[in-house]
Amino acid sequence: MTPEATPPTSGRYRWYVLFVLTLALALSLLDRQVLTILAGPIKADLGLSDAEIGLLYGTTFAVFYSLFGIPLGRVADVWLRGRLMALGLLGWSAMTIFSGFAGNLTQLVIARMGVGVGEATANSATYSLLSDYFPKEQRATAIAIYSCGVSFGLGLSLWLGGGIVDWWHAWFGAGPTPLGLKAWQAVFVLVGLPGVFVAAMVWRLREPPRGAGDGLVQTELKRPFPAFSAELLAILPPLTLANLAILRAPRRTWIVHVLVLAAIVAAAAALIVFTNGIVPAARRHVLFHVGGFEITGHTVQWTALGIGMYGVFSWAQSLRLRDAPAYALIFRSPAMMGLMAAASLNMILIYGLTSWAPFYAVVTYKLPLARVGLEMGIVAASAGLIGTYFGGVLADWARRYSPRGRLYVSFVAMVGSVPIAPLMFAAPTLEIMLAWWLLLGTIVTAWLAGMAAATQELVLPRMRGTAAAALTLGMTMFGLGLGPYSVGLISDATGDLHFAILSVYAVIPLLALCMLVAIRHVAATEANLVERARAAGETIAVK
Repeated sequence: MTPEATPPTSGRYRWYVLFVLTLALALSLLDRQVLTILAGPIKADLGLSDAEIGLLYGTTFAVFYSLFGIPLGRVADVWLRGRLMALGLLGWSAMTIFSGFAGNLTQLVIARMGVGVGEATANSATYSLLSDYFPKEQRATAIAIYSCGVSFGLGLSLWLGGGIVDWWHAWFGAGPTPLGLKAWQAVFVLVGLPGVFVAAMVWRLREPPRGAGDGLVQTELKRPFPAFSAELLAILPPLTLANLAILRAPRRTWIVHVLVLAAIVAAAAALIVFTNGIVPAARRHVLFHVGGFEITGHTVQWTALGIGMYGVFSWAQSLRLRDAPAYALIFRSPAMMGLMAAASLNMILIYGLTSWAPFYAVVTYKLPLARVGLEMGIVAASAGLIGTYFGGVLADWARRYSPRGRLYVSFVAMVGSVPIAPLMFAAPTLEIMLAWWLLLGTIVTAWLAGMAAATQELVLPRMRGTAAAALTLGMTMFGLGLGPYSVGLISDATGDLHFAILSVYAVIPLLALCMLVAIRHVAATEANLVERARAAGETIAVK
C-alpha cells in the first residue's frame, strides 16, 4: 500500500466520496444536456436543421467522449483516479464556458468535442473508485446513488437553461448585453463556472487500495502517461498504423485491419450520399464546398462516426496484442458483449426520446422556455432519482437470490417503456405529457445500476476502468451518436417530429435478444472469472 492508496478513515468517508462524485456527475450532465432546452434559440440564431441539432448534441460529443474514454479508462486503472477525474472536470467546464462564445456551428462543434474529452474521465474512474470503496453487496446501491447525479444534472439543465434564457431577455431585452452574449450563450457560461470549484473537491479525494474488498489486490503502476499514450496510438488514425508496427502485429492482423478500415470508409461514404439525398435541399445546411462536393452536417455526422467506429475496432485489436487477459475477459465473453450491445441499443432509445422531448414540448404546446424547462426539469429529476435509486436497490436485492438477478431488473426496465412513449407524445397538454414522462422516466432509468455493477464483476479489479470505458463507449458512441441525430434526420426527411421520435423503438427486438444472451451466460462467466483470466495469461495472487 502506498501513501496515495490510503484506506478511508471511517465508514462515513466513503459516503462523502460518493456525494462528491455524484455532484461531479450532476455537473457533467448539466453541461452536456443543457443544449436540449436551448435547441430552439440555437436553431433560430444559427439557422440549423433538426439533424444538425442532433449532430451537435449527439455525435460531436459522443465520438470524442467515447474514443478518449478508452485511454482515460486505462489511466484510471493505473493512476490516482480522483486526480484524473478532477482534471477532466476542469477541462469540460472550461469547454462549456467556451461554448458560450461560439458564433457558428463549427465553433460549437469544437466546443462539444472538448466537453466530450473532459467528461470521458468520469465514469471509468468513478466506477472503479466505488468498486473499491464499497463491498460487493452494496455496489449496485452505491452506483445507483451515484447515477442519481444524472437525474439532478438533467433536471438542472432544463430548469436553469430555460430560466436563464427568460431571465436574460427580461433584464437586457434587445439592448446591449454583458460581453455581447445572447441568452443561449450566457447559459453555457453560467452553467460551466461551478465545475471549477467542484474540481478542487474531487482532487482531494483519497485513493483506496484496488481490489482489497474482493481479495484480489492489484499492483498499481505509477506512470500513467505511457499507458495513456499507448492507448491513444491505438485509436487515432493514422497513428493506429504506427501502433501496429510498434506491436509487431502479424500479417493476418494487418489484413483484417485494412479490410475493416475499407469497409468503414465505404459505409460512411454511402451513408453520406444517402442522407444528403433524402433530406430536402431547404433543410440541408452546406458548411462549405470541397471542389464540387458539398460538406453538410450529414457529412460531418458519418465521417465522425466512421472515425469513432474505426478507433473502437483498432483499440480492441491493439488490446488483444498488448493485454490478452483484458481482451479475453471483455471481448471474448458472451455475457459482456451482450451487456454492452444491449446498453448501446437502449441508449439509442433513451437519447432519442429525452434529447427531443423539451423541444417537442415547446413547439407543440407553444409555451415559454422557462415554464417548460422548470416543469420538465422537476419531472425528469424526480423520475430519474426514483428509478435509478430503487433500480439499484432492487438489483442488489435480486442479486442475493440469483447471479442473474441484476440483469432481470435491467431487462424489465429496458423494455418497460414500450407502451408508454406513444401515450406521452400524443398527450393534448403539457401536464398530461409530464404525467406520462414521470412514469416513463422512472422505468427507463432503473436499468443502469444493475448493468454497471454486473460488468464490474465480470473482470478483474485492474481492468475495471477499462471495462467501464468499454461499456460507456458503446452506450455513448452508438446511443448518443445515433439516437438524437437519427430522430433529427427522420424529422428533416419526413417533416414529422412526432413520428421521428417514436421511430427509436425499432431497436427493441435486437435489444431484447442481446439481453437474453447476457442473462444466459452471466452466472458461469462470473463464477469462472479467475480461471478464465489465468487461462488468458493473467498471474493472480488471491488473499
